[in-house]
Amino acid sequence: MSEPKLRLGLTMWSHNDWQHSFYGKGTKPAERLERYASVFDTVEGNTTFYATPSAKTVNSWNQATSDDFRFTFKLPKAITHERMLNQCQDELMAFLQVMAPLHHKIGMWTIQLPSKFSPADLPALQAFCAKFPSDMKLGVEVRHLGFFNKSDEERALNQWLIEEHIDRIIMDSRPVFAAKPDTAAVIDAHEKSQGACPCDFYSGASYDSFYWAPRHGR
Repeated sequence: MSEPKLRLGLTMWSHNDWQHSFYGKGTKPAERLERYASVFDTVEGNTTFYATPSAKTVNSWNQATSDDFRFTFKLPKAITHERMLNQCQDELMAFLQVMAPLHHKIGMWTIQLPSKFSPADLPALQAFCAKFPSDMKLGVEVRHLGFFNKSDEERALNQWLIEEHIDRIIMDSRPVFAAKPDTAAVIDAHEKSQGACPCDFYSGASYDSFYWAPRHGR
C-alpha cells in the first residue's frame, strides 16, 4: 500500500474538553488515542518534549494505532533546549531506543529549537542531524528571528535543509496572535504560543501541510 500524499491530524490526541464532543461518553483517558486514530491518520506527539515516556506507554501507543498511522514526535527538551544539541549523543540514543517499538510508525522526528538558537549555532544542528540513521525523517523548527529575515543566514539554513531532505516546520501564528483573548480557548492558545515567531508564513521551500507528508530521500 502506497503512502498517502497528504495526512490530516492535530497537535495532540488527548484533551479533556473533547470528552463529550469527540471521544464519547464513557471513553477513558487511556482509550483516547485509539478513538483519535479511528478518525485521523497522524498526530504530533508533544508529550515527548517534556519527558521520555516509559516502555509501557510506548507499547500502549503502538497497540492503539494501526500500522498505517503516523506519529510526529518532538525530541526531548533536555536535548534541544538544555543541551542545545551539544554533547547529547547518549541521551539521543537512549530516547530512540525507548521509542523503538514505534519506529515503523514515525512520520518524522521534530527538532524544535529555542529562540536563543541562532544562525551562529547552525553547525551544531548540522552535526546533530548527521547522527541520525539516513532512513529517519527529520523536521526542524527554528524560532530565532535571524532565520526569518530573508538574510544569507536564512538562505543557508534553507539550502542545507533542502540538500539533506529535512523539512522546515513553521507555524503561521498570525491568526493566534490576532484573535482577541475573550475566550478560554484563545487565552490558552496565546499562552502556549509564547516564544513562537509571529512572522509571515514562509513559502519558499517544500513545506508540507500539517507537520509531515511522505517525502523521499535522507
